[in-house]
Amino acid sequence: MMEKQIHLWAFLQGIGFFPSGWMHERARPEGVFSMDYYARVARLAEQGCFDAIVFGDQLQSRGAGGRTPERMAMPTLDPVSLLAAMAAVTDHVGLVATVSTSYNTAEMLAERFGAMERISGGRAGWNIVTTAHPATAPNFGEDDLPPKDERYRRAKEVVAKACELWAAMDREGPMLPQGRPVLVQAGQSPDGRDFAARTAEAIFCPAANIEAGIDFRNDLRSRVADVGRNPDGVRIMPGLSCVLGGSEEEARAAHTAILDLADDALAIEYLSESLGCDLTAFDPLGMIPVETILDQTILPRADIARAVTPAQEKGTPLGAFAANFMRHPRGHNVFLGTPEQMADMMIEWRDAGACDGFTLQPSYMPGGLEDFVEQVVPILQKRGRLRTEYPGTTLRETLGLSAREAVTA
Repeated sequence: MMEKQIHLWAFLQGIGFFPSGWMHERARPEGVFSMDYYARVARLAEQGCFDAIVFGDQLQSRGAGGRTPERMAMPTLDPVSLLAAMAAVTDHVGLVATVSTSYNTAEMLAERFGAMERISGGRAGWNIVTTAHPATAPNFGEDDLPPKDERYRRAKEVVAKACELWAAMDREGPMLPQGRPVLVQAGQSPDGRDFAARTAEAIFCPAANIEAGIDFRNDLRSRVADVGRNPDGVRIMPGLSCVLGGSEEEARAAHTAILDLADDALAIEYLSESLGCDLTAFDPLGMIPVETILDQTILPRADIARAVTPAQEKGTPLGAFAANFMRHPRGHNVFLGTPEQMADMMIEWRDAGACDGFTLQPSYMPGGLEDFVEQVVPILQKRGRLRTEYPGTTLRETLGLSAREAVTA
């Protein structure tokens, strides 16, 4: 067993991490509707010995309110369908689908993931979310989302019931290869962290720097221990994007070139999408509409206030604020430098206790994934920090997790 092995996940949704990345010359945005594209990136992730591929989901309509974003290329096809197809062209890489507990029953979820478990030979994972975007509710005949505490209460009930159903499947046979899918969680609020501590075997989170990573991992491990679970049975996997170059200067120039593909309108549309409020009618050269943002945002109000209020006080125009927001989308770490420097950074984070591994979010697809697999993976393997072959056939074995634990109520 390698000491402090770095676990790797690949978040391969749609166009890549940067909202302007789909315009990059090595991007293939048209491929997201092609099985050949998904077969290619799945095999590439397995070539890089990634633990798992992760797909998100989107239940809300981007045409809500009569406005369809014109510049946002963010297709989100059903993650279970895509990952099931990718299972057919791979043998080892795990398959983690994001599915909401708010708009699915335990019976539906148990059946879908049970099927993925069987056809993949035990490589299924469930990223459990409660759905936070207000535009989702009308698609399910409701005016508003349930309150957060109610959503998390339902999530606990749904997960517990699904686990009971998977246990019943095991008893009745044929048994599920892992007993149940690996349970994953991505909430960052206090409610989300408490839910993760009681439920998750792996956690996807933002961490913009090593200090934030250490704080988050320490907090989650403490919460896990407090509910009587083993913290070593949980993998913390912060998001990580990168732009690589032959030198730091080359990488920074390439990063700037990606950002420069976006105009003010795209940047503001992305900011609107991220915050959950439509800012497209505001003048890019005008002041940041702080009150509108704070009244409508789907993100924690205090966090957003800390970001937008100082910019407003400095007189930063809305367009400039949105463009800067794109530099570190959603609070994740963006590494700029050489492949050797990136390997150094990843090892430093792992050794400092900032993570158990990383969820790679390629800057654009598929070129960003190709660069990482071809340039960074061999360095990590040469240094003995990344496997060169898979240890078994199931995702649980790949993650180094013991037999499934009971979900804590």
